[in-house]
Amino acid sequence: MNNIQRRILASLIVVVIILAIGILANRYASLELLVAQESQLRASVRANPIRAWILGFVAYTSLALIPGTSGKSVVFGWLYGFWTAVLMVNFSLTTAALITFYVSRYLFREAIEGRFGVQLGYFRKKLQSNGGFYLLTIRLLHAPFSFVNYGSGATNIVPASTFWWTTQLGMLPGTMIFVFAGTRIPTLSVIAQRGAIALLDWTMIAAFIGTGIVPVLIRGIFRLVRRWGKRRHDDCGQEESVAVAQDLKGSEF
Repeated sequence: MNNIQRRILASLIVVVIILAIGILANRYASLELLVAQESQLRASVRANPIRAWILGFVAYTSLALIPGTSGKSVVFGWLYGFWTAVLMVNFSLTTAALITFYVSRYLFREAIEGRFGVQLGYFRKKLQSNGGFYLLTIRLLHAPFSFVNYGSGATNIVPASTFWWTTQLGMLPGTMIFVFAGTRIPTLSVIAQRGAIALLDWTMIAAFIGTGIVPVLIRGIFRLVRRWGKRRHDDCGQEESVAVAQDLKGSEF
């Protein structure tokens, strides 16, 4: 199971958990407290948006430092709304990435090289050829978050500024899709009232499908661009060869 499949699975598990809580709240009075607490939490977010954003940023950044904690952006989209959650998740992921980048470069570089020597060798070659473009590409393709962070720091090739902007930009499309899916999940009170049918939202389903399709489309676009660039390079090489041949022919005695 690749990284994008794990993220989709984790997000779906989050949706199922939210649905289960809502259904149980409808059947058991003891769980009505969860619905009430959710309402209070949403009211607190609306009443203190700046404080709520800072707390969410710290919480998400802390969770992003733990490998394997996928599905967070769906929950934050469900709670905070689209634009607030997008900004929070994107900056939190970038902050967590920079922390692991610096930790890898200045504290655990030798340990990481010893553990991932083969993978880092291939990674280093790609970064040496075109570090910024390669990092942006693998971020757009949802490459394993932790490995890219630690690997980029351990190779000591990529400047921190390049690592920052490629992470900020490259993770934005996927973040927007997952957050949007979270915004389409109803509140617990709505789920408690309507049941499982409350989750029959086609835009949310399309968003989850998009999380799998978008990386494939991006990969296809990059392949087409690479082929076009190679073909153009070959055509230029042929034209240059013809020009050289004509010059040589003209210089014959």
